[in-house]
Amino acid sequence: MGQHSTMVSQLPAWPPADLLDGARLEALSSDARDYALTHGLVYRALPAAQGQAPPPDTAIHAPLTLLPSPLPRVLYEHAQKLQPLFNQLYAKVALDDAFLEQVIGGAVAKVDDFQRRLYEIWLRVREEGVVQNAHLGLFRSDYLMHAEEASGELELKQVEINTISSSFGPLCVQASGMHRYLLAKGAYEGADPLLAAANMPENSALATLTSGLAAAHAHYMEKTRAQRPAQTHPVVLFVTQPEERNSFDQRALEYALLEQHGIRTVSMNLEQLGQTASLHGPERVLSVLSPPSHMPMEVSTVYFRAGYGPGDYTSEALWDTRLLLERSLAVKCPTVALQLAGAKKVQQVLTEPGVLERYIGRSADIVRTTFTQLYPLDEHSPLGREAFRLAHENPEAYVLKPQREGGSNNIYKGDIPPALDAMERRDQERRERDEQIAVKEREGYILMSLIRTPPERGSILLRAAGPNGERPQAVHVPSTVSELGVYGAVLFSPDQSGGAHFHADTSGGHLVRTKSSESNEGGVAVGFSVIDTPLLV
Repeated sequence: MGQHSTMVSQLPAWPPADLLDGARLEALSSDARDYALTHGLVYRALPAAQGQAPPPDTAIHAPLTLLPSPLPRVLYEHAQKLQPLFNQLYAKVALDDAFLEQVIGGAVAKVDDFQRRLYEIWLRVREEGVVQNAHLGLFRSDYLMHAEEASGELELKQVEINTISSSFGPLCVQASGMHRYLLAKGAYEGADPLLAAANMPENSALATLTSGLAAAHAHYMEKTRAQRPAQTHPVVLFVTQPEERNSFDQRALEYALLEQHGIRTVSMNLEQLGQTASLHGPERVLSVLSPPSHMPMEVSTVYFRAGYGPGDYTSEALWDTRLLLERSLAVKCPTVALQLAGAKKVQQVLTEPGVLERYIGRSADIVRTTFTQLYPLDEHSPLGREAFRLAHENPEAYVLKPQREGGSNNIYKGDIPPALDAMERRDQERRERDEQIAVKEREGYILMSLIRTPPERGSILLRAAGPNGERPQAVHVPSTVSELGVYGAVLFSPDQSGGAHFHADTSGGHLVRTKSSESNEGGVAVGFSVIDTPLLV
């Protein structure tokens, strides 16, 4: 057995049968709902009709599990130890201009319009001159348990790393509190001896994320102290989506920044910022007019909870706003460079021999143990041609991933060959129109081996009432998959030798998302998963 693996047999049958009793299950559901509503483990309610905004004065509890899900302790601890390495890795990738030019500019930006627009912003700001060289990364590295067919060993395999809008940390902190409350109350009494406080780890996700934002604010304040009027009080700007249902997750960060660090915040969407944001002086100080007072406020840090997908840029004006923010003196979380570093193509290239070593040296081996097989899809390299063949001959073993965040974008199994064939047809049609094609459309994707999760572990999922008054119901799902996310926060800038100088570097806290094993996608916000916590075994 490997140092960072464990046996499938160590995972218990789940959930305990005693908790499925009708009366006990109803009492457990009632306690969980009340705790969630009392402690802000909530969403905006669903709109009554498609196209309408969520009711602003109504909240429902977030989708959740009624008890934590078993996870091998050794794998959980391994994931926590890995996060500082991923902090350093992606910081150094974001500072490597030549690498981003090669990986993103070489193919991805030529076939993916969204990545192209981000890449063009990155090039333009570099050409103009960067006025703020500090970057803030609030990361979440997501993992699945992978079961080796021959040995039955469980290993930790990385699904992806999120470098923009790494959400659900505050809500998962509340979910951890809910499960510990149910334990202390006696709701799990006699169900299974594993349901014990020692097996439910504390969740520091809120503290990790807040500390990163506070460090960025402090860095800005120190660097601008000499030029800033004494009476000004810069704020942290949250860039949010209009009619955001997951606003309470964001609010928890705002409250923590004010209560623990004395830092004020303002939340605005890209359209509002386009109307009120401006840059001042040669330093390009960012100022916004916050409703309702419309008083100008200097911005120390721009925290993006939007802007990670093409749906956030419905007009050219919104792209102009993103450029304005990137040009500013404010610390960005993330910078466009750091957002590009989180692209799936970068994840694939990092698996190639020798690439990790360039950034994290001897630590490369331990990080590489979390990688599953990732392939390019170009037609020039042997690996790319092999991937194209494998995707057609054995599609059930793979997932096709575009350069996107936010869930519900991947193509799975039997859907892969027709998707690739459609890309080939579109390429041919462009050639017939005499359009120059530098790279094929498929080069904007990567092919990833599916992770084989351990079978037949269940859970009890609880969703809130629907928009038409449907009664919330706890559902026993006999076969589920749980994904572990670990948070990291890192503030960095380039040093004089071309490397990275770390002003702040911390990690800690977790998110568990659980879904039916029949579901391919995994996002909570898009309705596939529910919020869960780990039970260490």
